[in-house]
Amino acid sequence: MARYYREFFTNPMIAFMVALFVVATTLACVFYEGGRSVWGFVAGMAVYALFEYLVHRFLLHEFPKMAPAMYKGHVAHHDHPNDLEHLFSPLRYDAATHTGYFLVLWALTRDLKLVAAIMAGTALFQLYYQWMHYVAHRPITPITPWGRWMRKKHLLHHFMDDHAWYGVSHPALDIVMGTNKPQPKKKNTSQPSA
Repeated sequence: MARYYREFFTNPMIAFMVALFVVATTLACVFYEGGRSVWGFVAGMAVYALFEYLVHRFLLHEFPKMAPAMYKGHVAHHDHPNDLEHLFSPLRYDAATHTGYFLVLWALTRDLKLVAAIMAGTALFQLYYQWMHYVAHRPITPITPWGRWMRKKHLLHHFMDDHAWYGVSHPALDIVMGTNKPQPKKKNTSQPSA
């Protein structure tokens, strides 16, 4: 298992996310404001939970022309689902996304204390998502029933119906949006559909 931890944490995008989490969490702790900080942290987690589904379903499957380079990388991931080269997004996407996210949060709140808490929650949830995705594609048996169930659902997305099971770390939006089951008259094309 040590090999897989090393493989995961030495990926440049993961290292960036860990650093972002450490910096944001340190700032959130230094500027801790009780319930306000806790709610900011939880809100940040919720933002990424929503972002995960929306990006995967709409940018990477349904509207590929909105982000063609990301779509191309996602097609490569579907073509070679266990290939590490296509398992993580390039660092430049995450660095740009989190920089823009910080600027939007700052413009909306003008409150570094709250922004730090939100960014910490978002970074933690993204690390959780990335770990769940990594485990789904590596020869690792998840230790919890939840992990095994989510791995199964993600692999169904890859190998049964790429128009279903967009959630990698949670099924909530698949359930709400009706994508938690095979979609009628659509077959897996081994790559995201255009």
